[in-house]
Amino acid sequence: MRYTLMNAEHEVIDFDIDLKNRLINEIGKIKDISYAPVYFSSCNDIRQALYSFLCSRTLNSTRRDTGDIINALLLSNELELSAYSFGLSLTDCYWYRPEGSSLKWQDVSCFDREYDTAMGEAILRCDYDALKKADPLAPDLTLGGISKKAWIRIDGAPMLLKSEAGEASIVEQAELLSSRLTERLLDAKDYTAYRHIDFGGESFVACRGIVGGYEEFIPAAHILKTIDLPNDVYSFKVISKDRKYLDTFTGALEKMGVENIKAYYAKLGAAFDLTLAGDCHSDNFGFIRDLNTLRLRPAPLFDRGRSFGSFGQPIENGEISAAKSALSATKVMFLMMLFNSIILHPDWDYSWYDPGRLEGFHEDIDSYLGGCKDAPEEYRTLLKAAFDYQLDYLNKAAGIKH
Repeated sequence: MRYTLMNAEHEVIDFDIDLKNRLINEIGKIKDISYAPVYFSSCNDIRQALYSFLCSRTLNSTRRDTGDIINALLLSNELELSAYSFGLSLTDCYWYRPEGSSLKWQDVSCFDREYDTAMGEAILRCDYDALKKADPLAPDLTLGGISKKAWIRIDGAPMLLKSEAGEASIVEQAELLSSRLTERLLDAKDYTAYRHIDFGGESFVACRGIVGGYEEFIPAAHILKTIDLPNDVYSFKVISKDRKYLDTFTGALEKMGVENIKAYYAKLGAAFDLTLAGDCHSDNFGFIRDLNTLRLRPAPLFDRGRSFGSFGQPIENGEISAAKSALSATKVMFLMMLFNSIILHPDWDYSWYDPGRLEGFHEDIDSYLGGCKDAPEEYRTLLKAAFDYQLDYLNKAAGIKH
């Protein structure tokens, strides 16, 4: 099948792909490097770069419902599933225009078009018969991660719903608690708010999108591909620990027009450390590119999962209860915090930071986790101690004296 990779209305590159065998047969020359994924300009093997990019826009093969979705649509793999929806997303404006098609960006855009949300609703309900009848021009088949998730429309705007908690309320509540902390710590423009929503008889954590039309979310992982750093530099924790890595990363961002980088680092580091985040890999933070100016700005912080000792659905095999698993995870996270926190550098910009906004956070811990059967009191006691430790570290880095 032949396609043109598009970025909104801009043609990027033509390619011929065997979707069933996951093989790119032929590619053309890049038509407009300005609108290509940022790392294409520094890549020697465009075929491999394109394949990697296409594969990054697929459902995760380990996601519990991926196989069911593929089978329902009579397709063969995640890559073919993504192409079924022309690669549409609500995190950027890339899409795959089939050869000979007269479709234009305004015909397919999920940002400016009142697209049918039947596909997302069917995925969340596990209604695979309804999925077969849904309009394929939807953004649900390019979502990464291992959680069940999809976009539906709430109050007139698309909202992303995800569920990975199963019967473990601590997973959902820990993510909501992490969202509460960023709400206290940062201004509204700096974070993505999460809330609880019931849909189809199941509990979900939900948030709005982080980009608008003619904007593109660029994961930090894509920035790292443009610079000469070792392959094991995969998270901001690793970057923060090596001044050379940090300076190289900063230089690349400055060339791309990112401003107030040291304030962004301080916000990122403070939020990740205070929430004991275990998921700050380089796909979970990044930047937003304006397609009109091609300049970048820091993206609001998002994906508050794997925080406060929660690593996803606890092991429940008849021997390890959810409560014991939660407590064990918190003890492990406390040790990880001591040895593996983001390094907060004193020369970063903390002028935005007001420690008074965090007063009383212990009460938030009790409020969000106190009702969880799988969050024993000892678990909350450990979290409070860990939070206080990290708060003291943040205050010292920011030069705040008691």
